[in-house]
Amino acid sequence: MKFLSQKESNFSIEITPLIDIVFLLVIFFVVTSKVGDSQFLSLDLPKTESFEYKAVQSLNEIVIMNDGTIYINDEVFDINDMNKIENNIFNLEKNEDSVILSAHSESLHIWVISIMDILNKYGFDEVQIRTIEK
Repeated sequence: MKFLSQKESNFSIEITPLIDIVFLLVIFFVVTSKVGDSQFLSLDLPKTESFEYKAVQSLNEIVIMNDGTIYINDEVFDINDMNKIENNIFNLEKNEDSVILSAHSESLHIWVISIMDILNKYGFDEVQIRTIEK
């Protein structure tokens, strides 16, 4: 009786189950990841009643209201007229070290940032930022 001997063994890996597992992992990570909503962080800042508010008096005061009205030392400007605002900030008292920047709590952040950029441009290094509550 003669037996057949296989001298060469055919070794192969089945990749079909591997592909299935990879697709299941991809689907799992896509479903469990958060996209879009995680870009912003909502903060509820604490409020205190024990803190005594001591305002530093300054000749240079800028107030940003929620409707886009800006008061620079009691002069009224519109937020859309940045040239007049920049000229008025340029003419502020240079010997006064600090500027008080008050912003209404519902005013846009881009308005505050724009005013801070102009103040930095003209050499006002110390800016005190305050929030006007509703």
